[in-house]
Amino acid sequence: MSVKEANLEVLVKYGDIEATFRGKPDDVIRSLLSFIGKILPAYELLSGLTLTVDLERLLDSVKGLIAFAPEGPVVTVPREKISGERDIITLHLIKAYVGRAAGRLERDSLTSGEMMTLTGGKSGTVGARLSELTSLGWVERIGRGEYRITTLGVKAFLDEILPRIKPREEP
Repeated sequence: MSVKEANLEVLVKYGDIEATFRGKPDDVIRSLLSFIGKILPAYELLSGLTLTVDLERLLDSVKGLIAFAPEGPVVTVPREKISGERDIITLHLIKAYVGRAAGRLERDSLTSGEMMTLTGGKSGTVGARLSELTSLGWVERIGRGEYRITTLGVKAFLDEILPRIKPREEP
C-alpha cells in the first residue's frame, strides 16, 4: 500500500471528551482542527462554569472543626464560636457530607429532629433556618424532614461560614 492510499486514525482524549478521526490524512487533520476550534473552547468555558466539590480541600478546611470518633464524625468546635443557627446547621450537614464521603456514615443527610438534637435549637427555629438554607440552594430536602448539603452549600460553607468559625492561620 502506498503512502497516498494509507488512512490516518487519530484518537483525541481531553477531559471526559473523546473523539476518533479516520480517513485521508488531509481530511483527518481538517476534522481535528475543526474539532479543536469548536469543541475545546466550549469545553473550557463549561469547565469554568461547573461547580464541584474539591473533597481534599474540604477535608483540609474542616480540620479542627470536625473529627472522626469511634462513634462517627463529631463537631469539635465549641458552640459559642459558631454564630447563629444557620451556621451550626450547615456545619452539621457538612459533617454528614464528610462522614459519608469518608465512608464513616451510611448517609450524607440529617433529619430535622437530629438537627434539633445536635444544635440544641427549637423546632420552629431549626425549621425556619432549614427553609432559608433551602431557598438559598445550600440545602436540599430529600425526604420527609430529611436534608442534605448541596454543592452550592459546600461552596458557601467554605467561602462564607468557615472564615467566621475558623480564622485563617498566618503563614
